[in-house]
Amino acid sequence: MSNTERFIPSEHFPAGTTVPQREDIAEILKKYDIGAADEIELIDSTRGEDDIRLNYIIDKKYVLRFCNPQSMTQTRLEDLSRLVERYRAAGIVCPQFVKDREGIYLNAWNGLRCYLQEYIDLPLASEKDLRDPERLDEELIESVARFAERYKNVDLSETFGMYSLFDLSPFDVPEGIDEKEQNFRMLLDVLRDADAGALAEKLSARHADVRKDLKSVYRGLPRCVFQGDENFTNILIDEEEHFAGFIDFNLAGTEVVVNQLANLAGFDYLEEEDSAVGAQKRLAHAVEGFRDRMTLMFRFYHPAETERQALVRYAWIVMVSRWPEVCLFRCWIEKTDLKDEALELLSLIVDLPEDCLEI
Repeated sequence: MSNTERFIPSEHFPAGTTVPQREDIAEILKKYDIGAADEIELIDSTRGEDDIRLNYIIDKKYVLRFCNPQSMTQTRLEDLSRLVERYRAAGIVCPQFVKDREGIYLNAWNGLRCYLQEYIDLPLASEKDLRDPERLDEELIESVARFAERYKNVDLSETFGMYSLFDLSPFDVPEGIDEKEQNFRMLLDVLRDADAGALAEKLSARHADVRKDLKSVYRGLPRCVFQGDENFTNILIDEEEHFAGFIDFNLAGTEVVVNQLANLAGFDYLEEEDSAVGAQKRLAHAVEGFRDRMTLMFRFYHPAETERQALVRYAWIVMVSRWPEVCLFRCWIEKTDLKDEALELLSLIVDLPEDCLEI
């Protein structure tokens, strides 16, 4: 939601919490030696009481962000600032974080935390009816692979990315388990509710074996710090709709490189086919697409043999516990005409030979 005259937050903004007004913003901007703003636009991307996100666009030059997660600290912003500098050095457009006159990024206001970034006047991919989204997607994954090759094991952050297994991102800490584990448990519950308990147990056993193998090796694998949420809502494009850069570093963090790439590759089970087409066809399409995208990324990122071996296991975890895939399985299982096909597809994944995912 945006509003240039009255700063009205979205329906997700918690009642009773004060919203900064023009005079409050003016006082904060003074700390950054910025004069009175002519135009201020509020974009509220708040997700709930524990995740407030107010973004004030200042004359299309800066974005003043208010938030409340405890994980957003001066140290965190210093880490993110260095990450932005690496992206910019690699030719990827990203908004810089701005220090105030005291050399501080983070300030406090009425129980919230605020910080200032540049405003990048480029469109987001999600705002355009793209002529060639597949080309843009290829440009995106190529850029991530090139970045990983250039900056693997460089200045790693103590904050972990949202894809990480075993090590918890700030958003995982309240639950005490990584997001993939949460997603997978949800899938098991869906299967049990659908009277597919035997399949759930078989899937759980394979999942446990894969995670055990990964846990024994993942600490020795190359890592990199990534923006971490590389979807079209966070991707800047130029006039020709080519990939230009990133915004939104809330989920940035350290990640095992091949895990990051596996999550970007993903698995397309022919989601657009909303009627039965056959479990074998869906699996073949998903595996072929994954291999094609990973092959493209490995043209620019050069993995060691240990990474190639781990990739197979990371990929299998993605197949059954990345959020989009879990949502898709749940949707299909709840549909009478697709339930059997979805269950057959998961049965095929349980028994999928590892060499099918090798690159």
